[in-house]
Amino acid sequence: MKKFALLFFIISLSFNSLNAQWISADDSNIGGDIMALLEYNGVLYAGGTAFLFRSSDQGNSWTGYFGPLAFAWTLAKSGSNVYCGISYPTQGIYKSTNNGLDWNQTSFAFQPMSLAAGDTFIVATGIGNPHVFITTDEGQSWSPISNTVGYLFVSGNRIYLASSGLNVTSDFGANWITIHNDPGISVVADDSIIFFGTQNGKIYRSTNYGQSWETAFNKPGAYVYSLYKYGQYVFAGTDSGFYVSTNNGQSFINKNDNLGQSRIKAILVYNNYVFVANGNYGAVPVSVWKRPLTEIVSVKEQNKNQLNSYLLSQNYPNPFNPSTKISWHSPEGSWQTLKVFDVLGNEIATLINEYKPAGTYEVTWDAELLPSGVYFYRMEASSPVGQTFSETKKMILMK
Repeated sequence: MKKFALLFFIISLSFNSLNAQWISADDSNIGGDIMALLEYNGVLYAGGTAFLFRSSDQGNSWTGYFGPLAFAWTLAKSGSNVYCGISYPTQGIYKSTNNGLDWNQTSFAFQPMSLAAGDTFIVATGIGNPHVFITTDEGQSWSPISNTVGYLFVSGNRIYLASSGLNVTSDFGANWITIHNDPGISVVADDSIIFFGTQNGKIYRSTNYGQSWETAFNKPGAYVYSLYKYGQYVFAGTDSGFYVSTNNGQSFINKNDNLGQSRIKAILVYNNYVFVANGNYGAVPVSVWKRPLTEIVSVKEQNKNQLNSYLLSQNYPNPFNPSTKISWHSPEGSWQTLKVFDVLGNEIATLINEYKPAGTYEVTWDAELLPSGVYFYRMEASSPVGQTFSETKKMILMK
């Protein structure tokens, strides 16, 4: 049997969070409310109710483009190009082929609301003429693919549209399927895992392409304006602050700290920093903040009510091909085993068989040599004081 690759991520429990704070990534040149963040080839972009701003030194200094009151609402990147949606004075979508040094208007003639990009296409929503448009020729021509305006996200060949519900197409708009009925304003997806943010303060989570859902976050009255996924970490921006999940969306912790009552409209992870942007009409003095990623995802820092029981997470992605990740939390040091079985109960692989201190862990299972089908993984733990834990979960290999 193939030797299975193990990838462990051990989150430190020794981080001292007392002095951890967000710091300004704004040299006072940024103006207005920032609605969008993007990074391309080491250059940061921040767009909002004033200029489109650009920084080539990780946010230490910024320069503005497009003139005053440009309303640079949305940003995307595809191939070697950067795209920006401008609402004033000449509405449309602009393209830069040299990383923001020069810009040219594409043929998109509507007021842009949302942009998202795949490897070979760009999709955009237009206000005033509520359609979703797609281009496959870098903006030379645009074709309508939906009559619904909303917020876009692209994952592979799937286009998600959050509006009066959550809709998805996998054939470039020939067919749309509604996979959730709540009114939504943000969405992020990673293969089979989807997070859907709503106007009623909820984040819904699906691990099977939207076939079923669970509520991962619920804060009534807090619009979920932005969602961002980075590996197992999920970040959420609301009009009551910033939240983080270190367990792939199973639970969220507030990480607002010194941001005040910020309305977080955009999130970006770049060069081991988390950047957030305020779109809250002056509630705090600066528009872009940053903070080390390690501070944000530290278990000790983010877990004020530290987990006091074992937790075996659902593997992700699921279904998977050919590898998947399994994570778990141990509240105490114990001897732990993690094994994989087929539907007949035959042991396929032993991923863990050793003593583990208290902490959060992750392992990658590679099933490249196995056929498609249903498999099970079981974690068992036995501590020195006699406490035991055992749990089994199902996963699907789909080739």
